[in-house]
Amino acid sequence: MILIRYPSGLREFKVTEPELNDAEDRKLAAEMPSFIQGELVRRLRESGLFTRIVNANETDYTPGAEKTLMLEGEITRLAPGSRALRYFVGYGAGRSKTQAETRFVDAQSGQPVLVIADRRVAAYGIFGGDSREHLRESFDDMARDLAKFLIRLSRGEAPKKE
Repeated sequence: MILIRYPSGLREFKVTEPELNDAEDRKLAAEMPSFIQGELVRRLRESGLFTRIVNANETDYTPGAEKTLMLEGEITRLAPGSRALRYFVGYGAGRSKTQAETRFVDAQSGQPVLVIADRRVAAYGIFGGDSREHLRESFDDMARDLAKFLIRLSRGEAPKKE
């Protein structure tokens, strides 16, 4: 399959396994799905691999007869961590943790074409680092690395065992 030929649609992400301690954590959990979705749209558009990227949050889109991939996913782990623990204890205490699982699904058949899971941990920063920035950086890195992975696949470069 050559991914370059497919237009693409993007469905809204949701948080399925948040590790929330307080109101600030709940606020972050509400923010992150739209953030990762925006980063995925941006990075996939920048990749130039797809003829069209449709963000389901911005416009309604019903796939027609043309080949279409839908990108679906969940944030399966969202743990903002503790800035105080990162600063005062260190050694990995209070780490921010994220995990997202994404699926490219053929819109006509509903069959998954590609399934990916990515996990990130952030444990350092000035004065312990800001949890919001740790999470945003992690999701931006996930989107960047997904685009890079798809570019490598489009060139015929298969993943290799190390």
